[in-house]
Amino acid sequence: MSQENVEIVRGAAHAFNRRDVDAWLAHFDPEIVWYAFPDEPDPGPFHGHDAVRAMAARWMDVLSDFRMEAKEFIDAGEYVLMPARMLGRIRDSDAEVAVDEVYVNKCRNGKIAEVRECRTKEEALEAVGLRE
Repeated sequence: MSQENVEIVRGAAHAFNRRDVDAWLAHFDPEIVWYAFPDEPDPGPFHGHDAVRAMAARWMDVLSDFRMEAKEFIDAGEYVLMPARMLGRIRDSDAEVAVDEVYVNKCRNGKIAEVRECRTKEEALEAVGLRE
C-alpha cells in the first residue's frame, strides 16, 4: 500500500507541473485539508478541493512558470514525504523565486487526505513520528 501512496503523490506532482489543476486535484480526497506554513499571510488550513484550488491559483497568479521540482519521495507508510523546491518568476519581473520545503502527504483510500508544509526534512520526519 505504501508504494501505491508514493505513486499517488508522484502523480499529483506531475499533474501540478503540467498545470493541469483538475488532474492534480483528482489525487486529493474531496475533504482534503492543507496546512501551509504558519507564517504565511494566509496559512489556512484549506479544506476541500475549492479551497486548495484557490490557494494554488493565488501562487500561480503571483508567479509565472510556477513549478515544483520534487527531490525525492519518502515512503513512511500512510505518509509520503516529498522534499521539493518551488520555483517561479515574479510576474512582470525578472526576479526568480526558489523555496525549499517538504510536503507531508497523508494518504487514505487511494487519495491524499492531508498535506502539511514543513521547512526541513527533520521537521517533516518529526511530524510523522520518525527521526532521521
